[in-house]
Amino acid sequence: MISGPKQEVHAMLGTFQNWMLILDRAVRAGGHELSPGLVAAGLDTPDKGSGRLPIDVTRRIWNVAEEVSGDPVLGLSMLDQIDFTDFGELGVVMVAGGSLPQVMDRIARFHRLLTDVMYYEISEDEDTLTVTIHTNGDPHWRAVEFACALIIRLLRFRLSPPPSPLSVSLAFNNPAGQAAYEQYFACPVEQDAASTLESDASWLSKVSQLIRKRLAETEPTLADVAACLHVSTRSLQRHLGNEGKSFQEVLDETRRESARLWLSGAAGNLRSLTELALLLGFSSSSAFSRAFRRWFDMTPGQAAKEKNLR
Repeated sequence: MISGPKQEVHAMLGTFQNWMLILDRAVRAGGHELSPGLVAAGLDTPDKGSGRLPIDVTRRIWNVAEEVSGDPVLGLSMLDQIDFTDFGELGVVMVAGGSLPQVMDRIARFHRLLTDVMYYEISEDEDTLTVTIHTNGDPHWRAVEFACALIIRLLRFRLSPPPSPLSVSLAFNNPAGQAAYEQYFACPVEQDAASTLESDASWLSKVSQLIRKRLAETEPTLADVAACLHVSTRSLQRHLGNEGKSFQEVLDETRRESARLWLSGAAGNLRSLTELALLLGFSSSSAFSRAFRRWFDMTPGQAAKEKNLR
């Protein structure tokens, strides 16, 4: 996903002021009041549901909200105050179910009815869905921050398992928000980007990362990981095969490396080898011991004493 940087100038650009309800709630949640700041800036507080706000007015409102709230990730904070009924019937339509492409296509189509300040371009390449946010005129970058986050909020609300993007590129630059962006989007985030980024992560690294996250909960399966990546099991097998590995090989190698780190002390302290077996997703300590002998040609107990695994 990327915000901008394509810009086209149109006359009478504007956004329905429903978003003002969410912005006002976000500022209030931070212990501040938006209305006095608007009045001080010479802006009248719009009446609910009175139509579109011109782009120059929305920019000034964002500037006031930034100054009043002092929130480095104001667009993200607004998500905690979302009520989809704020958008009326359109909100109900946008959160209707379907597949990832269907939900995203619906969001893109109905978003045009809320604003003409930005629009979404959707493209598919095999198993990858790319969403590009184009801006019209010169909207405040906070509006794009909110739009990017809102897309993911809607997708996570409607899809199970909830998706996380492979990568996010933002045309604006907000260093104070980097950590929050990476935590929220749960993927690499580049700021001040000039073009759409393809996912730099290989399928091997993406699968390995997911396996590490799920090991302590259960033994990851091909079907589980494929569902998390929103691809079919056949597609995932093909992608891994193109990089020279099978799913079972990636699972085995990820476990091996995790075991090495734990027993060397690099990943923290353990109370017992049984605990390590569970952390690595094995059903029993004996199953773990058999795998460990195959990996390192020694028992876990011997390795724990030596702490010199390679």
